[in-house]
Amino acid sequence: MKRAYAGIIREKWYSIIGFLMVSVAGTVALILQEDIVTNYHDQLDGEVLAYILHAKYLLQNVENYPELMNGISGNGLFPPAPLVTVLYKVCKPHIAYILNAVFCMICGYTGMYLCIKQFTGSQAIAALTSVLFAYLPLFSVYGLCQYGLPFLFYALYLLYNRKNTILAVGMVALYGAMSSLVLVGYAVIGIGILFCAFLFYRKKWKEHIWLVYGILLLTGVYLIFNSSLVLQVLGFGNAYPSHKEVIVRYGQNFWNSFKTIFACGTVHTAAHQFLIVIYATILCIISFFIRKKVPLQIKMEINVVYLLYGLNLFFALFYACYQSSAVAELRNQVGGIFKEFQADRLYWLSIPLWYFIFGISIDLSFKAVKWLKDNHRGVCAGGVFIILSFFTIGCSAVVYYYSDFHRNVHRLRYGEGYEQVTWGDFYASDVFEQIDEYIVEDKKEYRTLSFGIYPAAALYNGFYCLDGYSNNYSLDYMKHFRKIIAPELMKNEALRLYFDQWGCRCYLLSAELGSNRFLYPKGNNIELENLEYDFEQAKRMGARYLFSAIKLPNVKGIKLMRGKPFQTDTSYYGIYLYKIV
Repeated sequence: MKRAYAGIIREKWYSIIGFLMVSVAGTVALILQEDIVTNYHDQLDGEVLAYILHAKYLLQNVENYPELMNGISGNGLFPPAPLVTVLYKVCKPHIAYILNAVFCMICGYTGMYLCIKQFTGSQAIAALTSVLFAYLPLFSVYGLCQYGLPFLFYALYLLYNRKNTILAVGMVALYGAMSSLVLVGYAVIGIGILFCAFLFYRKKWKEHIWLVYGILLLTGVYLIFNSSLVLQVLGFGNAYPSHKEVIVRYGQNFWNSFKTIFACGTVHTAAHQFLIVIYATILCIISFFIRKKVPLQIKMEINVVYLLYGLNLFFALFYACYQSSAVAELRNQVGGIFKEFQADRLYWLSIPLWYFIFGISIDLSFKAVKWLKDNHRGVCAGGVFIILSFFTIGCSAVVYYYSDFHRNVHRLRYGEGYEQVTWGDFYASDVFEQIDEYIVEDKKEYRTLSFGIYPAAALYNGFYCLDGYSNNYSLDYMKHFRKIIAPELMKNEALRLYFDQWGCRCYLLSAELGSNRFLYPKGNNIELENLEYDFEQAKRMGARYLFSAIKLPNVKGIKLMRGKPFQTDTSYYGIYLYKIV
């Protein structure tokens, strides 16, 4: 009795320690605040601004936001997790970002923990797997799109079995309000509908009616929060010709796409699962030859690994097919929603599945060691334990190395000696405050352009910008802005195609700098030989000032306002102020 009680206490401690490890990551971020280090791509340069603008006009029934692109539609900068907008309404942006990130990590930990614990019965394995999943450098600006998937899976499991239905319904509603229909919701709903159809076919839907209710609830929540986007797609409401109409899809090599998704993941799905893939593959191969000799419980777990491995294989193959040249050409020809819709994001579902596989694989390895020892096969048991230790330690090290927690620990330890761009570096509020005081004009009365710096920085600091990032803005505006950068586009065919056939980055593109860099530190000493823009067109669109992180040569149409750049001792940028004349 005492031994059993001690075992329960020890197991409970595993879950507590795991939760504390996730909390530590949040604590470090809260200590650093504007000194946090995070991936600014598609976060600080885009989605954060969507939350800020939507929070600013929350409940005001404003259709267009004047701060960006001379009045961008709310659909042109739509937040991926609508409920998170409330955080940006009541908190400073960096605090809202951190609180949302911490909440997402906690949901990721909790959901994964409940799933693994439910299946393996081991709190230790559940805690380890869940901490690794929570530490993944996923984009928290997407809310629960990725971190919340295990959370949603567990809620649907409860509904399927008619357990804790009220709690499960709340979990489903929370996921719908804190995730994106476009990014991942369509995949969850689609698979859910197919499963419900299967239940109807088997005449078992009455037994699992709460699961049907759950899928309907999730669909309803998405439709409520995404009504304006849905109406635009259907041609109603605040509909306008989108620049998406001119986007051209390019195919990718099938094999390269498959390898990327199956073994590594992309920048948006950074699961870093390479070692898990190897571990699971070894386990599948070995278990194929011995599965008839092992106990029923182990055999069931092996079958689940087969199933999840097969699903991830399917997701990777689907992604590779959808990205292939043949399908890309077909999408361009058909056009419309078929061209615009990124159905390949189905692979986002593979992120938690790899960590389900990892948790089950650890459990199987422990059971295999015990079974081999009981059958007097100590050498084999030792070999399995070595493999288990190698992959467990290896996966933990890989996740920690790539995690934001690792980078923020270094920032906390080394301060400015750790040369990574922070939130404060990116937005440079202290530098833009100097510029605002120097200009001494109402920001609403003029528009700005940025060069060598993301326009998001100026927008964040309250300036009204002609340039910016959006994946759904007016085609008419794209054509007007193109006139400004046309002289540079003519010099570089790749740059022209980058804008004319994609165009989501409505920036001052440069033929000499290319299309991949928009972040230049102070003291960069870059010398441009022949920079040309149509600043007369910029003036017609309302532009009066240009912010540049690079000192520009004698460019027609602009005048340097001050000989030295605006900067501070700790600022990342040195920004030159030009007036458009």
